Amino acid sequence: MRRFRFRLAPLLRLRSQLERSARRELAAALGTLDGIEQRLAAATAGVRDCGEQGVRTDAVGHLARGLETGLRRLMWRLGKQRLEAQQKVDVARADYAQKARDLKALQRLRDQQREVWRQDVQRAEQAEIDELAVLSRGAAAAQLGGEEA
Repeated sequence: MRRFRFRLAPLLRLRSQLERSARRELAAALGTLDGIEQRLAAATAGVRDCGEQGVRTDAVGHLARGLETGLRRLMWRLGKQRLEAQQKVDVARADYAQKARDLKALQRLRDQQREVWRQDVQRAEQAEIDELAVLSRGAAAAQLGGEEA
């Protein structure tokens, strides 16, 4: 029996590599976004804590108000970074989705061609079995005919 050979196997391997690469890029972009969001959450908690301490009239209150101002600036920069990171995630997600669709289409084509190949092989095997059965009946008939004579 001949082996199944998918003519587009090199393209399938390439598409698979591209899909894995796009998946890694998406994961990296999501990791960056997550890191920014964690830093933003920490800055927000710091602003809240500084706000509580800022009501004091002593040096601690003055220091807390100054720190709160710095943290608000940091939150503003992190907000901008989060928007940029979100855009990168969206682009990476769209790229990954496209590459995954391309890979899936090639895999479906390979599966369809494999099924056609399997059916052809089964038909050929069945034809061979039928031919052997016909030859066997012919040999048995000839043997019966030879015994009667």
